[in-house]
Amino acid sequence: MTNEQKKHSWIKLVVGIVAFIVADFILLKYTPVGSWLMPENLQALKQQAGVFAPLAYIVIYFLATLFAIPGTILTLSAGALFGAIWGALWTVIGATLGATGAFLVARFIGGEWVKQQFEKGDRLRELSQGIEENEFWFALSIRLAPIFPFNAVNYLLGLTPISLPVYILATAIGIVPGTFAYAWLGQGGLQAATGRPPWQLFGALAMLAVLSALPIVLKRWKAKKN
Repeated sequence: MTNEQKKHSWIKLVVGIVAFIVADFILLKYTPVGSWLMPENLQALKQQAGVFAPLAYIVIYFLATLFAIPGTILTLSAGALFGAIWGALWTVIGATLGATGAFLVARFIGGEWVKQQFEKGDRLRELSQGIEENEFWFALSIRLAPIFPFNAVNYLLGLTPISLPVYILATAIGIVPGTFAYAWLGQGGLQAATGRPPWQLFGALAMLAVLSALPIVLKRWKAKKN
């Protein structure tokens, strides 16, 4: 890679990061998206949108994910608003679309610069090769664990050699259990607040604990298999 190409990749990276920060600020400051992240406003939006409420929620989640706005409150609210199953479904759709957008943004902005870094040393080249050979399981194991920051992973995976179709598939499958657990937690919290037995809360928390340990189990299982 020539010095001119290296300079271009640096400029592209810096300009892209600045543009992303500015766009994020504008989205939260000058659009209704920031207020929609509040549970009480989501309830009002659902009533106003009527049958289009799921679509409105998917769009909100897509924007939140694309601009790296934490979506945990949204997922919990989805369980309270739509129920655990439907809330999880709408969240998975919105989160997968947003994660795909974030992946593409990261690859467009920082792909050239990261490629330069991978070309500098043998260890980085070995890491790149290892990811390419096990890209689906690599992405899936990260997605299955709710301990990894979802929005950060979206952009970080965009800087790896993982192919887009594999990334989308691993994301869509991998976030289902955690998303359902949080939506279930939101539904259980609503029911507990109305005086119903909080057994759903305990079930959702237990599910999240199991998911947190799942990547370790998968890693050991894969090691034994090899």
